[in-house]
Amino acid sequence: MTVLVDKNVEVPLRDGVKLRADVYRPSGPGKYPVLLQRTPYNKELWPITALTLDPVRGAAAGFAVVIQDVRGRWASEGGTFFPYRDELLDGHDSVTWAAAQPWSSGAVGCYGLSYMGGTSWLAAASGHPALKALSPTTAPHDFWRDHFWRGGAFNIGTLAMWALRAIGPAALIRGRPSPADFFPLLVKLIDDIDDFAEILKAKPLAGFGPARPGDEAFVPFFEEFLRHPVPDEWTNGLLMTNRHAAVTAPSLSIAGWHDLLLAADLQHYQAMREGAGSEAARKHSRLVVGPWSHGMFQNVVGQLDFGFRANGLFLDLKEDLTRLQLRWFGHWLNDEQNGVEDEAPVKIFVQGINRWRDESDWPLARARATRWFLNGNGDLARAVEGDVPSRAYVYDPEDPCPTAGGTLLLPPQYTPGPVEQTALLARRDVLSWTSAVLESPLEITGPVKAVLYVTTSGRDTDFMVKLCDVYPDGRRYNVCDGVLRLSFRNGETRKPVEPGTLLRVEVDLWATSMVFLAGHRLGVLVTSSDFPRYDRNPNTFELAHEATRFEAVVQQVFCTGDQASHLVLPEIPMH
Repeated sequence: MTVLVDKNVEVPLRDGVKLRADVYRPSGPGKYPVLLQRTPYNKELWPITALTLDPVRGAAAGFAVVIQDVRGRWASEGGTFFPYRDELLDGHDSVTWAAAQPWSSGAVGCYGLSYMGGTSWLAAASGHPALKALSPTTAPHDFWRDHFWRGGAFNIGTLAMWALRAIGPAALIRGRPSPADFFPLLVKLIDDIDDFAEILKAKPLAGFGPARPGDEAFVPFFEEFLRHPVPDEWTNGLLMTNRHAAVTAPSLSIAGWHDLLLAADLQHYQAMREGAGSEAARKHSRLVVGPWSHGMFQNVVGQLDFGFRANGLFLDLKEDLTRLQLRWFGHWLNDEQNGVEDEAPVKIFVQGINRWRDESDWPLARARATRWFLNGNGDLARAVEGDVPSRAYVYDPEDPCPTAGGTLLLPPQYTPGPVEQTALLARRDVLSWTSAVLESPLEITGPVKAVLYVTTSGRDTDFMVKLCDVYPDGRRYNVCDGVLRLSFRNGETRKPVEPGTLLRVEVDLWATSMVFLAGHRLGVLVTSSDFPRYDRNPNTFELAHEATRFEAVVQQVFCTGDQASHLVLPEIPMH
């Protein structure tokens, strides 16, 4: 089938702003269901816009594929870009436009990765009747609770990388500085990007020079984000908090175990199954979770190879991500009887054995929450052992523990996903626990958390916990992790710590699906920083981005009696 491409087609909005889109559609006469992607990253940048769904293949399969620059970006009008603020209404108006085109059947689906997944969700939350299905991949959910903050710690590395690297260059050009100023500003921006870890050591981070505070034509959202260190009406209004009841279209959520938006995708799925605005959306929304990190759908993730079945081009040796989504949209937008309705609602990739598996729901009902104790002798076991009451370390924010893998969105020098952790064991601010050698495989699938009994000599501090897979030769790779800022230990209102007070806290490690093979061991690391992934806690109860003074503190993790710190792991019976 011949495919037509219409470039820079104008899409008028209710306030008179014109967005521009590229349209890929079959050349023959007829009306076709529309697939809409709305992006801030340039509609012509195929390595991103076509990463999970090839628009030419979509058009050849009988869809009209519309890829649109959002307000304030690239070819679209609308002043300075501000993340998510306008996407609900702009998404609604774009769906209205797509449904009304002469080549449109009137049925619209929204799709896209990351920010484009967010625009898909917000368009769906507008309740537009023409939106019949959506397929958001690794998409944000709650702005404060699982996107730019986590456990009260600020994802400063993600914000700086995204603002300077993903948004900054085009924003600089769009701001139209004078010719004499443009080149020096561009050189400074590139130097700041290249000197990433050093620029994030600035004190205070408020007034962060590389973000050019006060320049409303550049990335004004950087400073605005810092003004909301606790969830409030502003943060709750930017994304999908409490909005799934307005979504009537079934969703196909595609997620990754090592993705920084994993928790968001799992929350989307559960919110749709429990409270979407139509029976079809509640019954038929689906979840697919691979071993991937953000925007990376290969079989090699971090430093591990999960096999061809994991690759987005060879999903379970059956289809690729494009075909998966075209079948999804073919059913819901074009009434194709292709078996989508009969497929399992959840498909997960089980790491370790490196196989896909169908499940009836998430989390798995057959999981058994099992405590693994952090004993004072360094052993990780299902029972409290020994009489060493606690283990201690010194956390100095001037010498933070470096980022080593995990759910990252950072510059390329920081490898996301599973990364060998042995180098961290030599640091004085890292505690390690290791289980006995497993005599048989152990599957952990579901939400993971740590319950810590701790003290600190500071008025605030952070605790990071990593669950690791320890190989027979001693290599250890991170499986999942979590962070808690102690000032948020009781919820989402900041409260200082009384130095030396014993606290019971829970650290959310999100979730995983992993078989620890026979001959391997489970490992746990505990520390108090992960830089430049998260901002450094000054330990003084000052807001981290406002602090100009850092204090080193002594941290204790308790290991015996009623104060026995432990992980809660969802063990799956293996037959």
